[in-house]
Amino acid sequence: MNNLEVPAMAATARRFPVKSKLALAILLPCILAVSNCSAMRWMDETSKSTGSSKCAGWNKIRIKPETAVYLARNDFSAGIDIDSHNLNGQSHGCWN
Repeated sequence: MNNLEVPAMAATARRFPVKSKLALAILLPCILAVSNCSAMRWMDETSKSTGSSKCAGWNKIRIKPETAVYLARNDFSAGIDIDSHNLNGQSHGCWN
């Protein structure tokens, strides 16, 4: 740090007293919270206008019998997950 930077730092400290810094520290989170809420409100309005439902983006996973046999032998948990996914969609009425 050279001699020219010290007066500049002191001037900055004088321009923003402790009370102003405290007020900024309290005010900034409030402003961020309000702006976040308004963004979420906009997202809710757009999702309502498009007519989204509990089945939006939920498609049945169809697998061939050969794939089911492969999963039963090599990756049983993946087969259970696929079956669970399909049963969940069926119970919500997304498909028969």
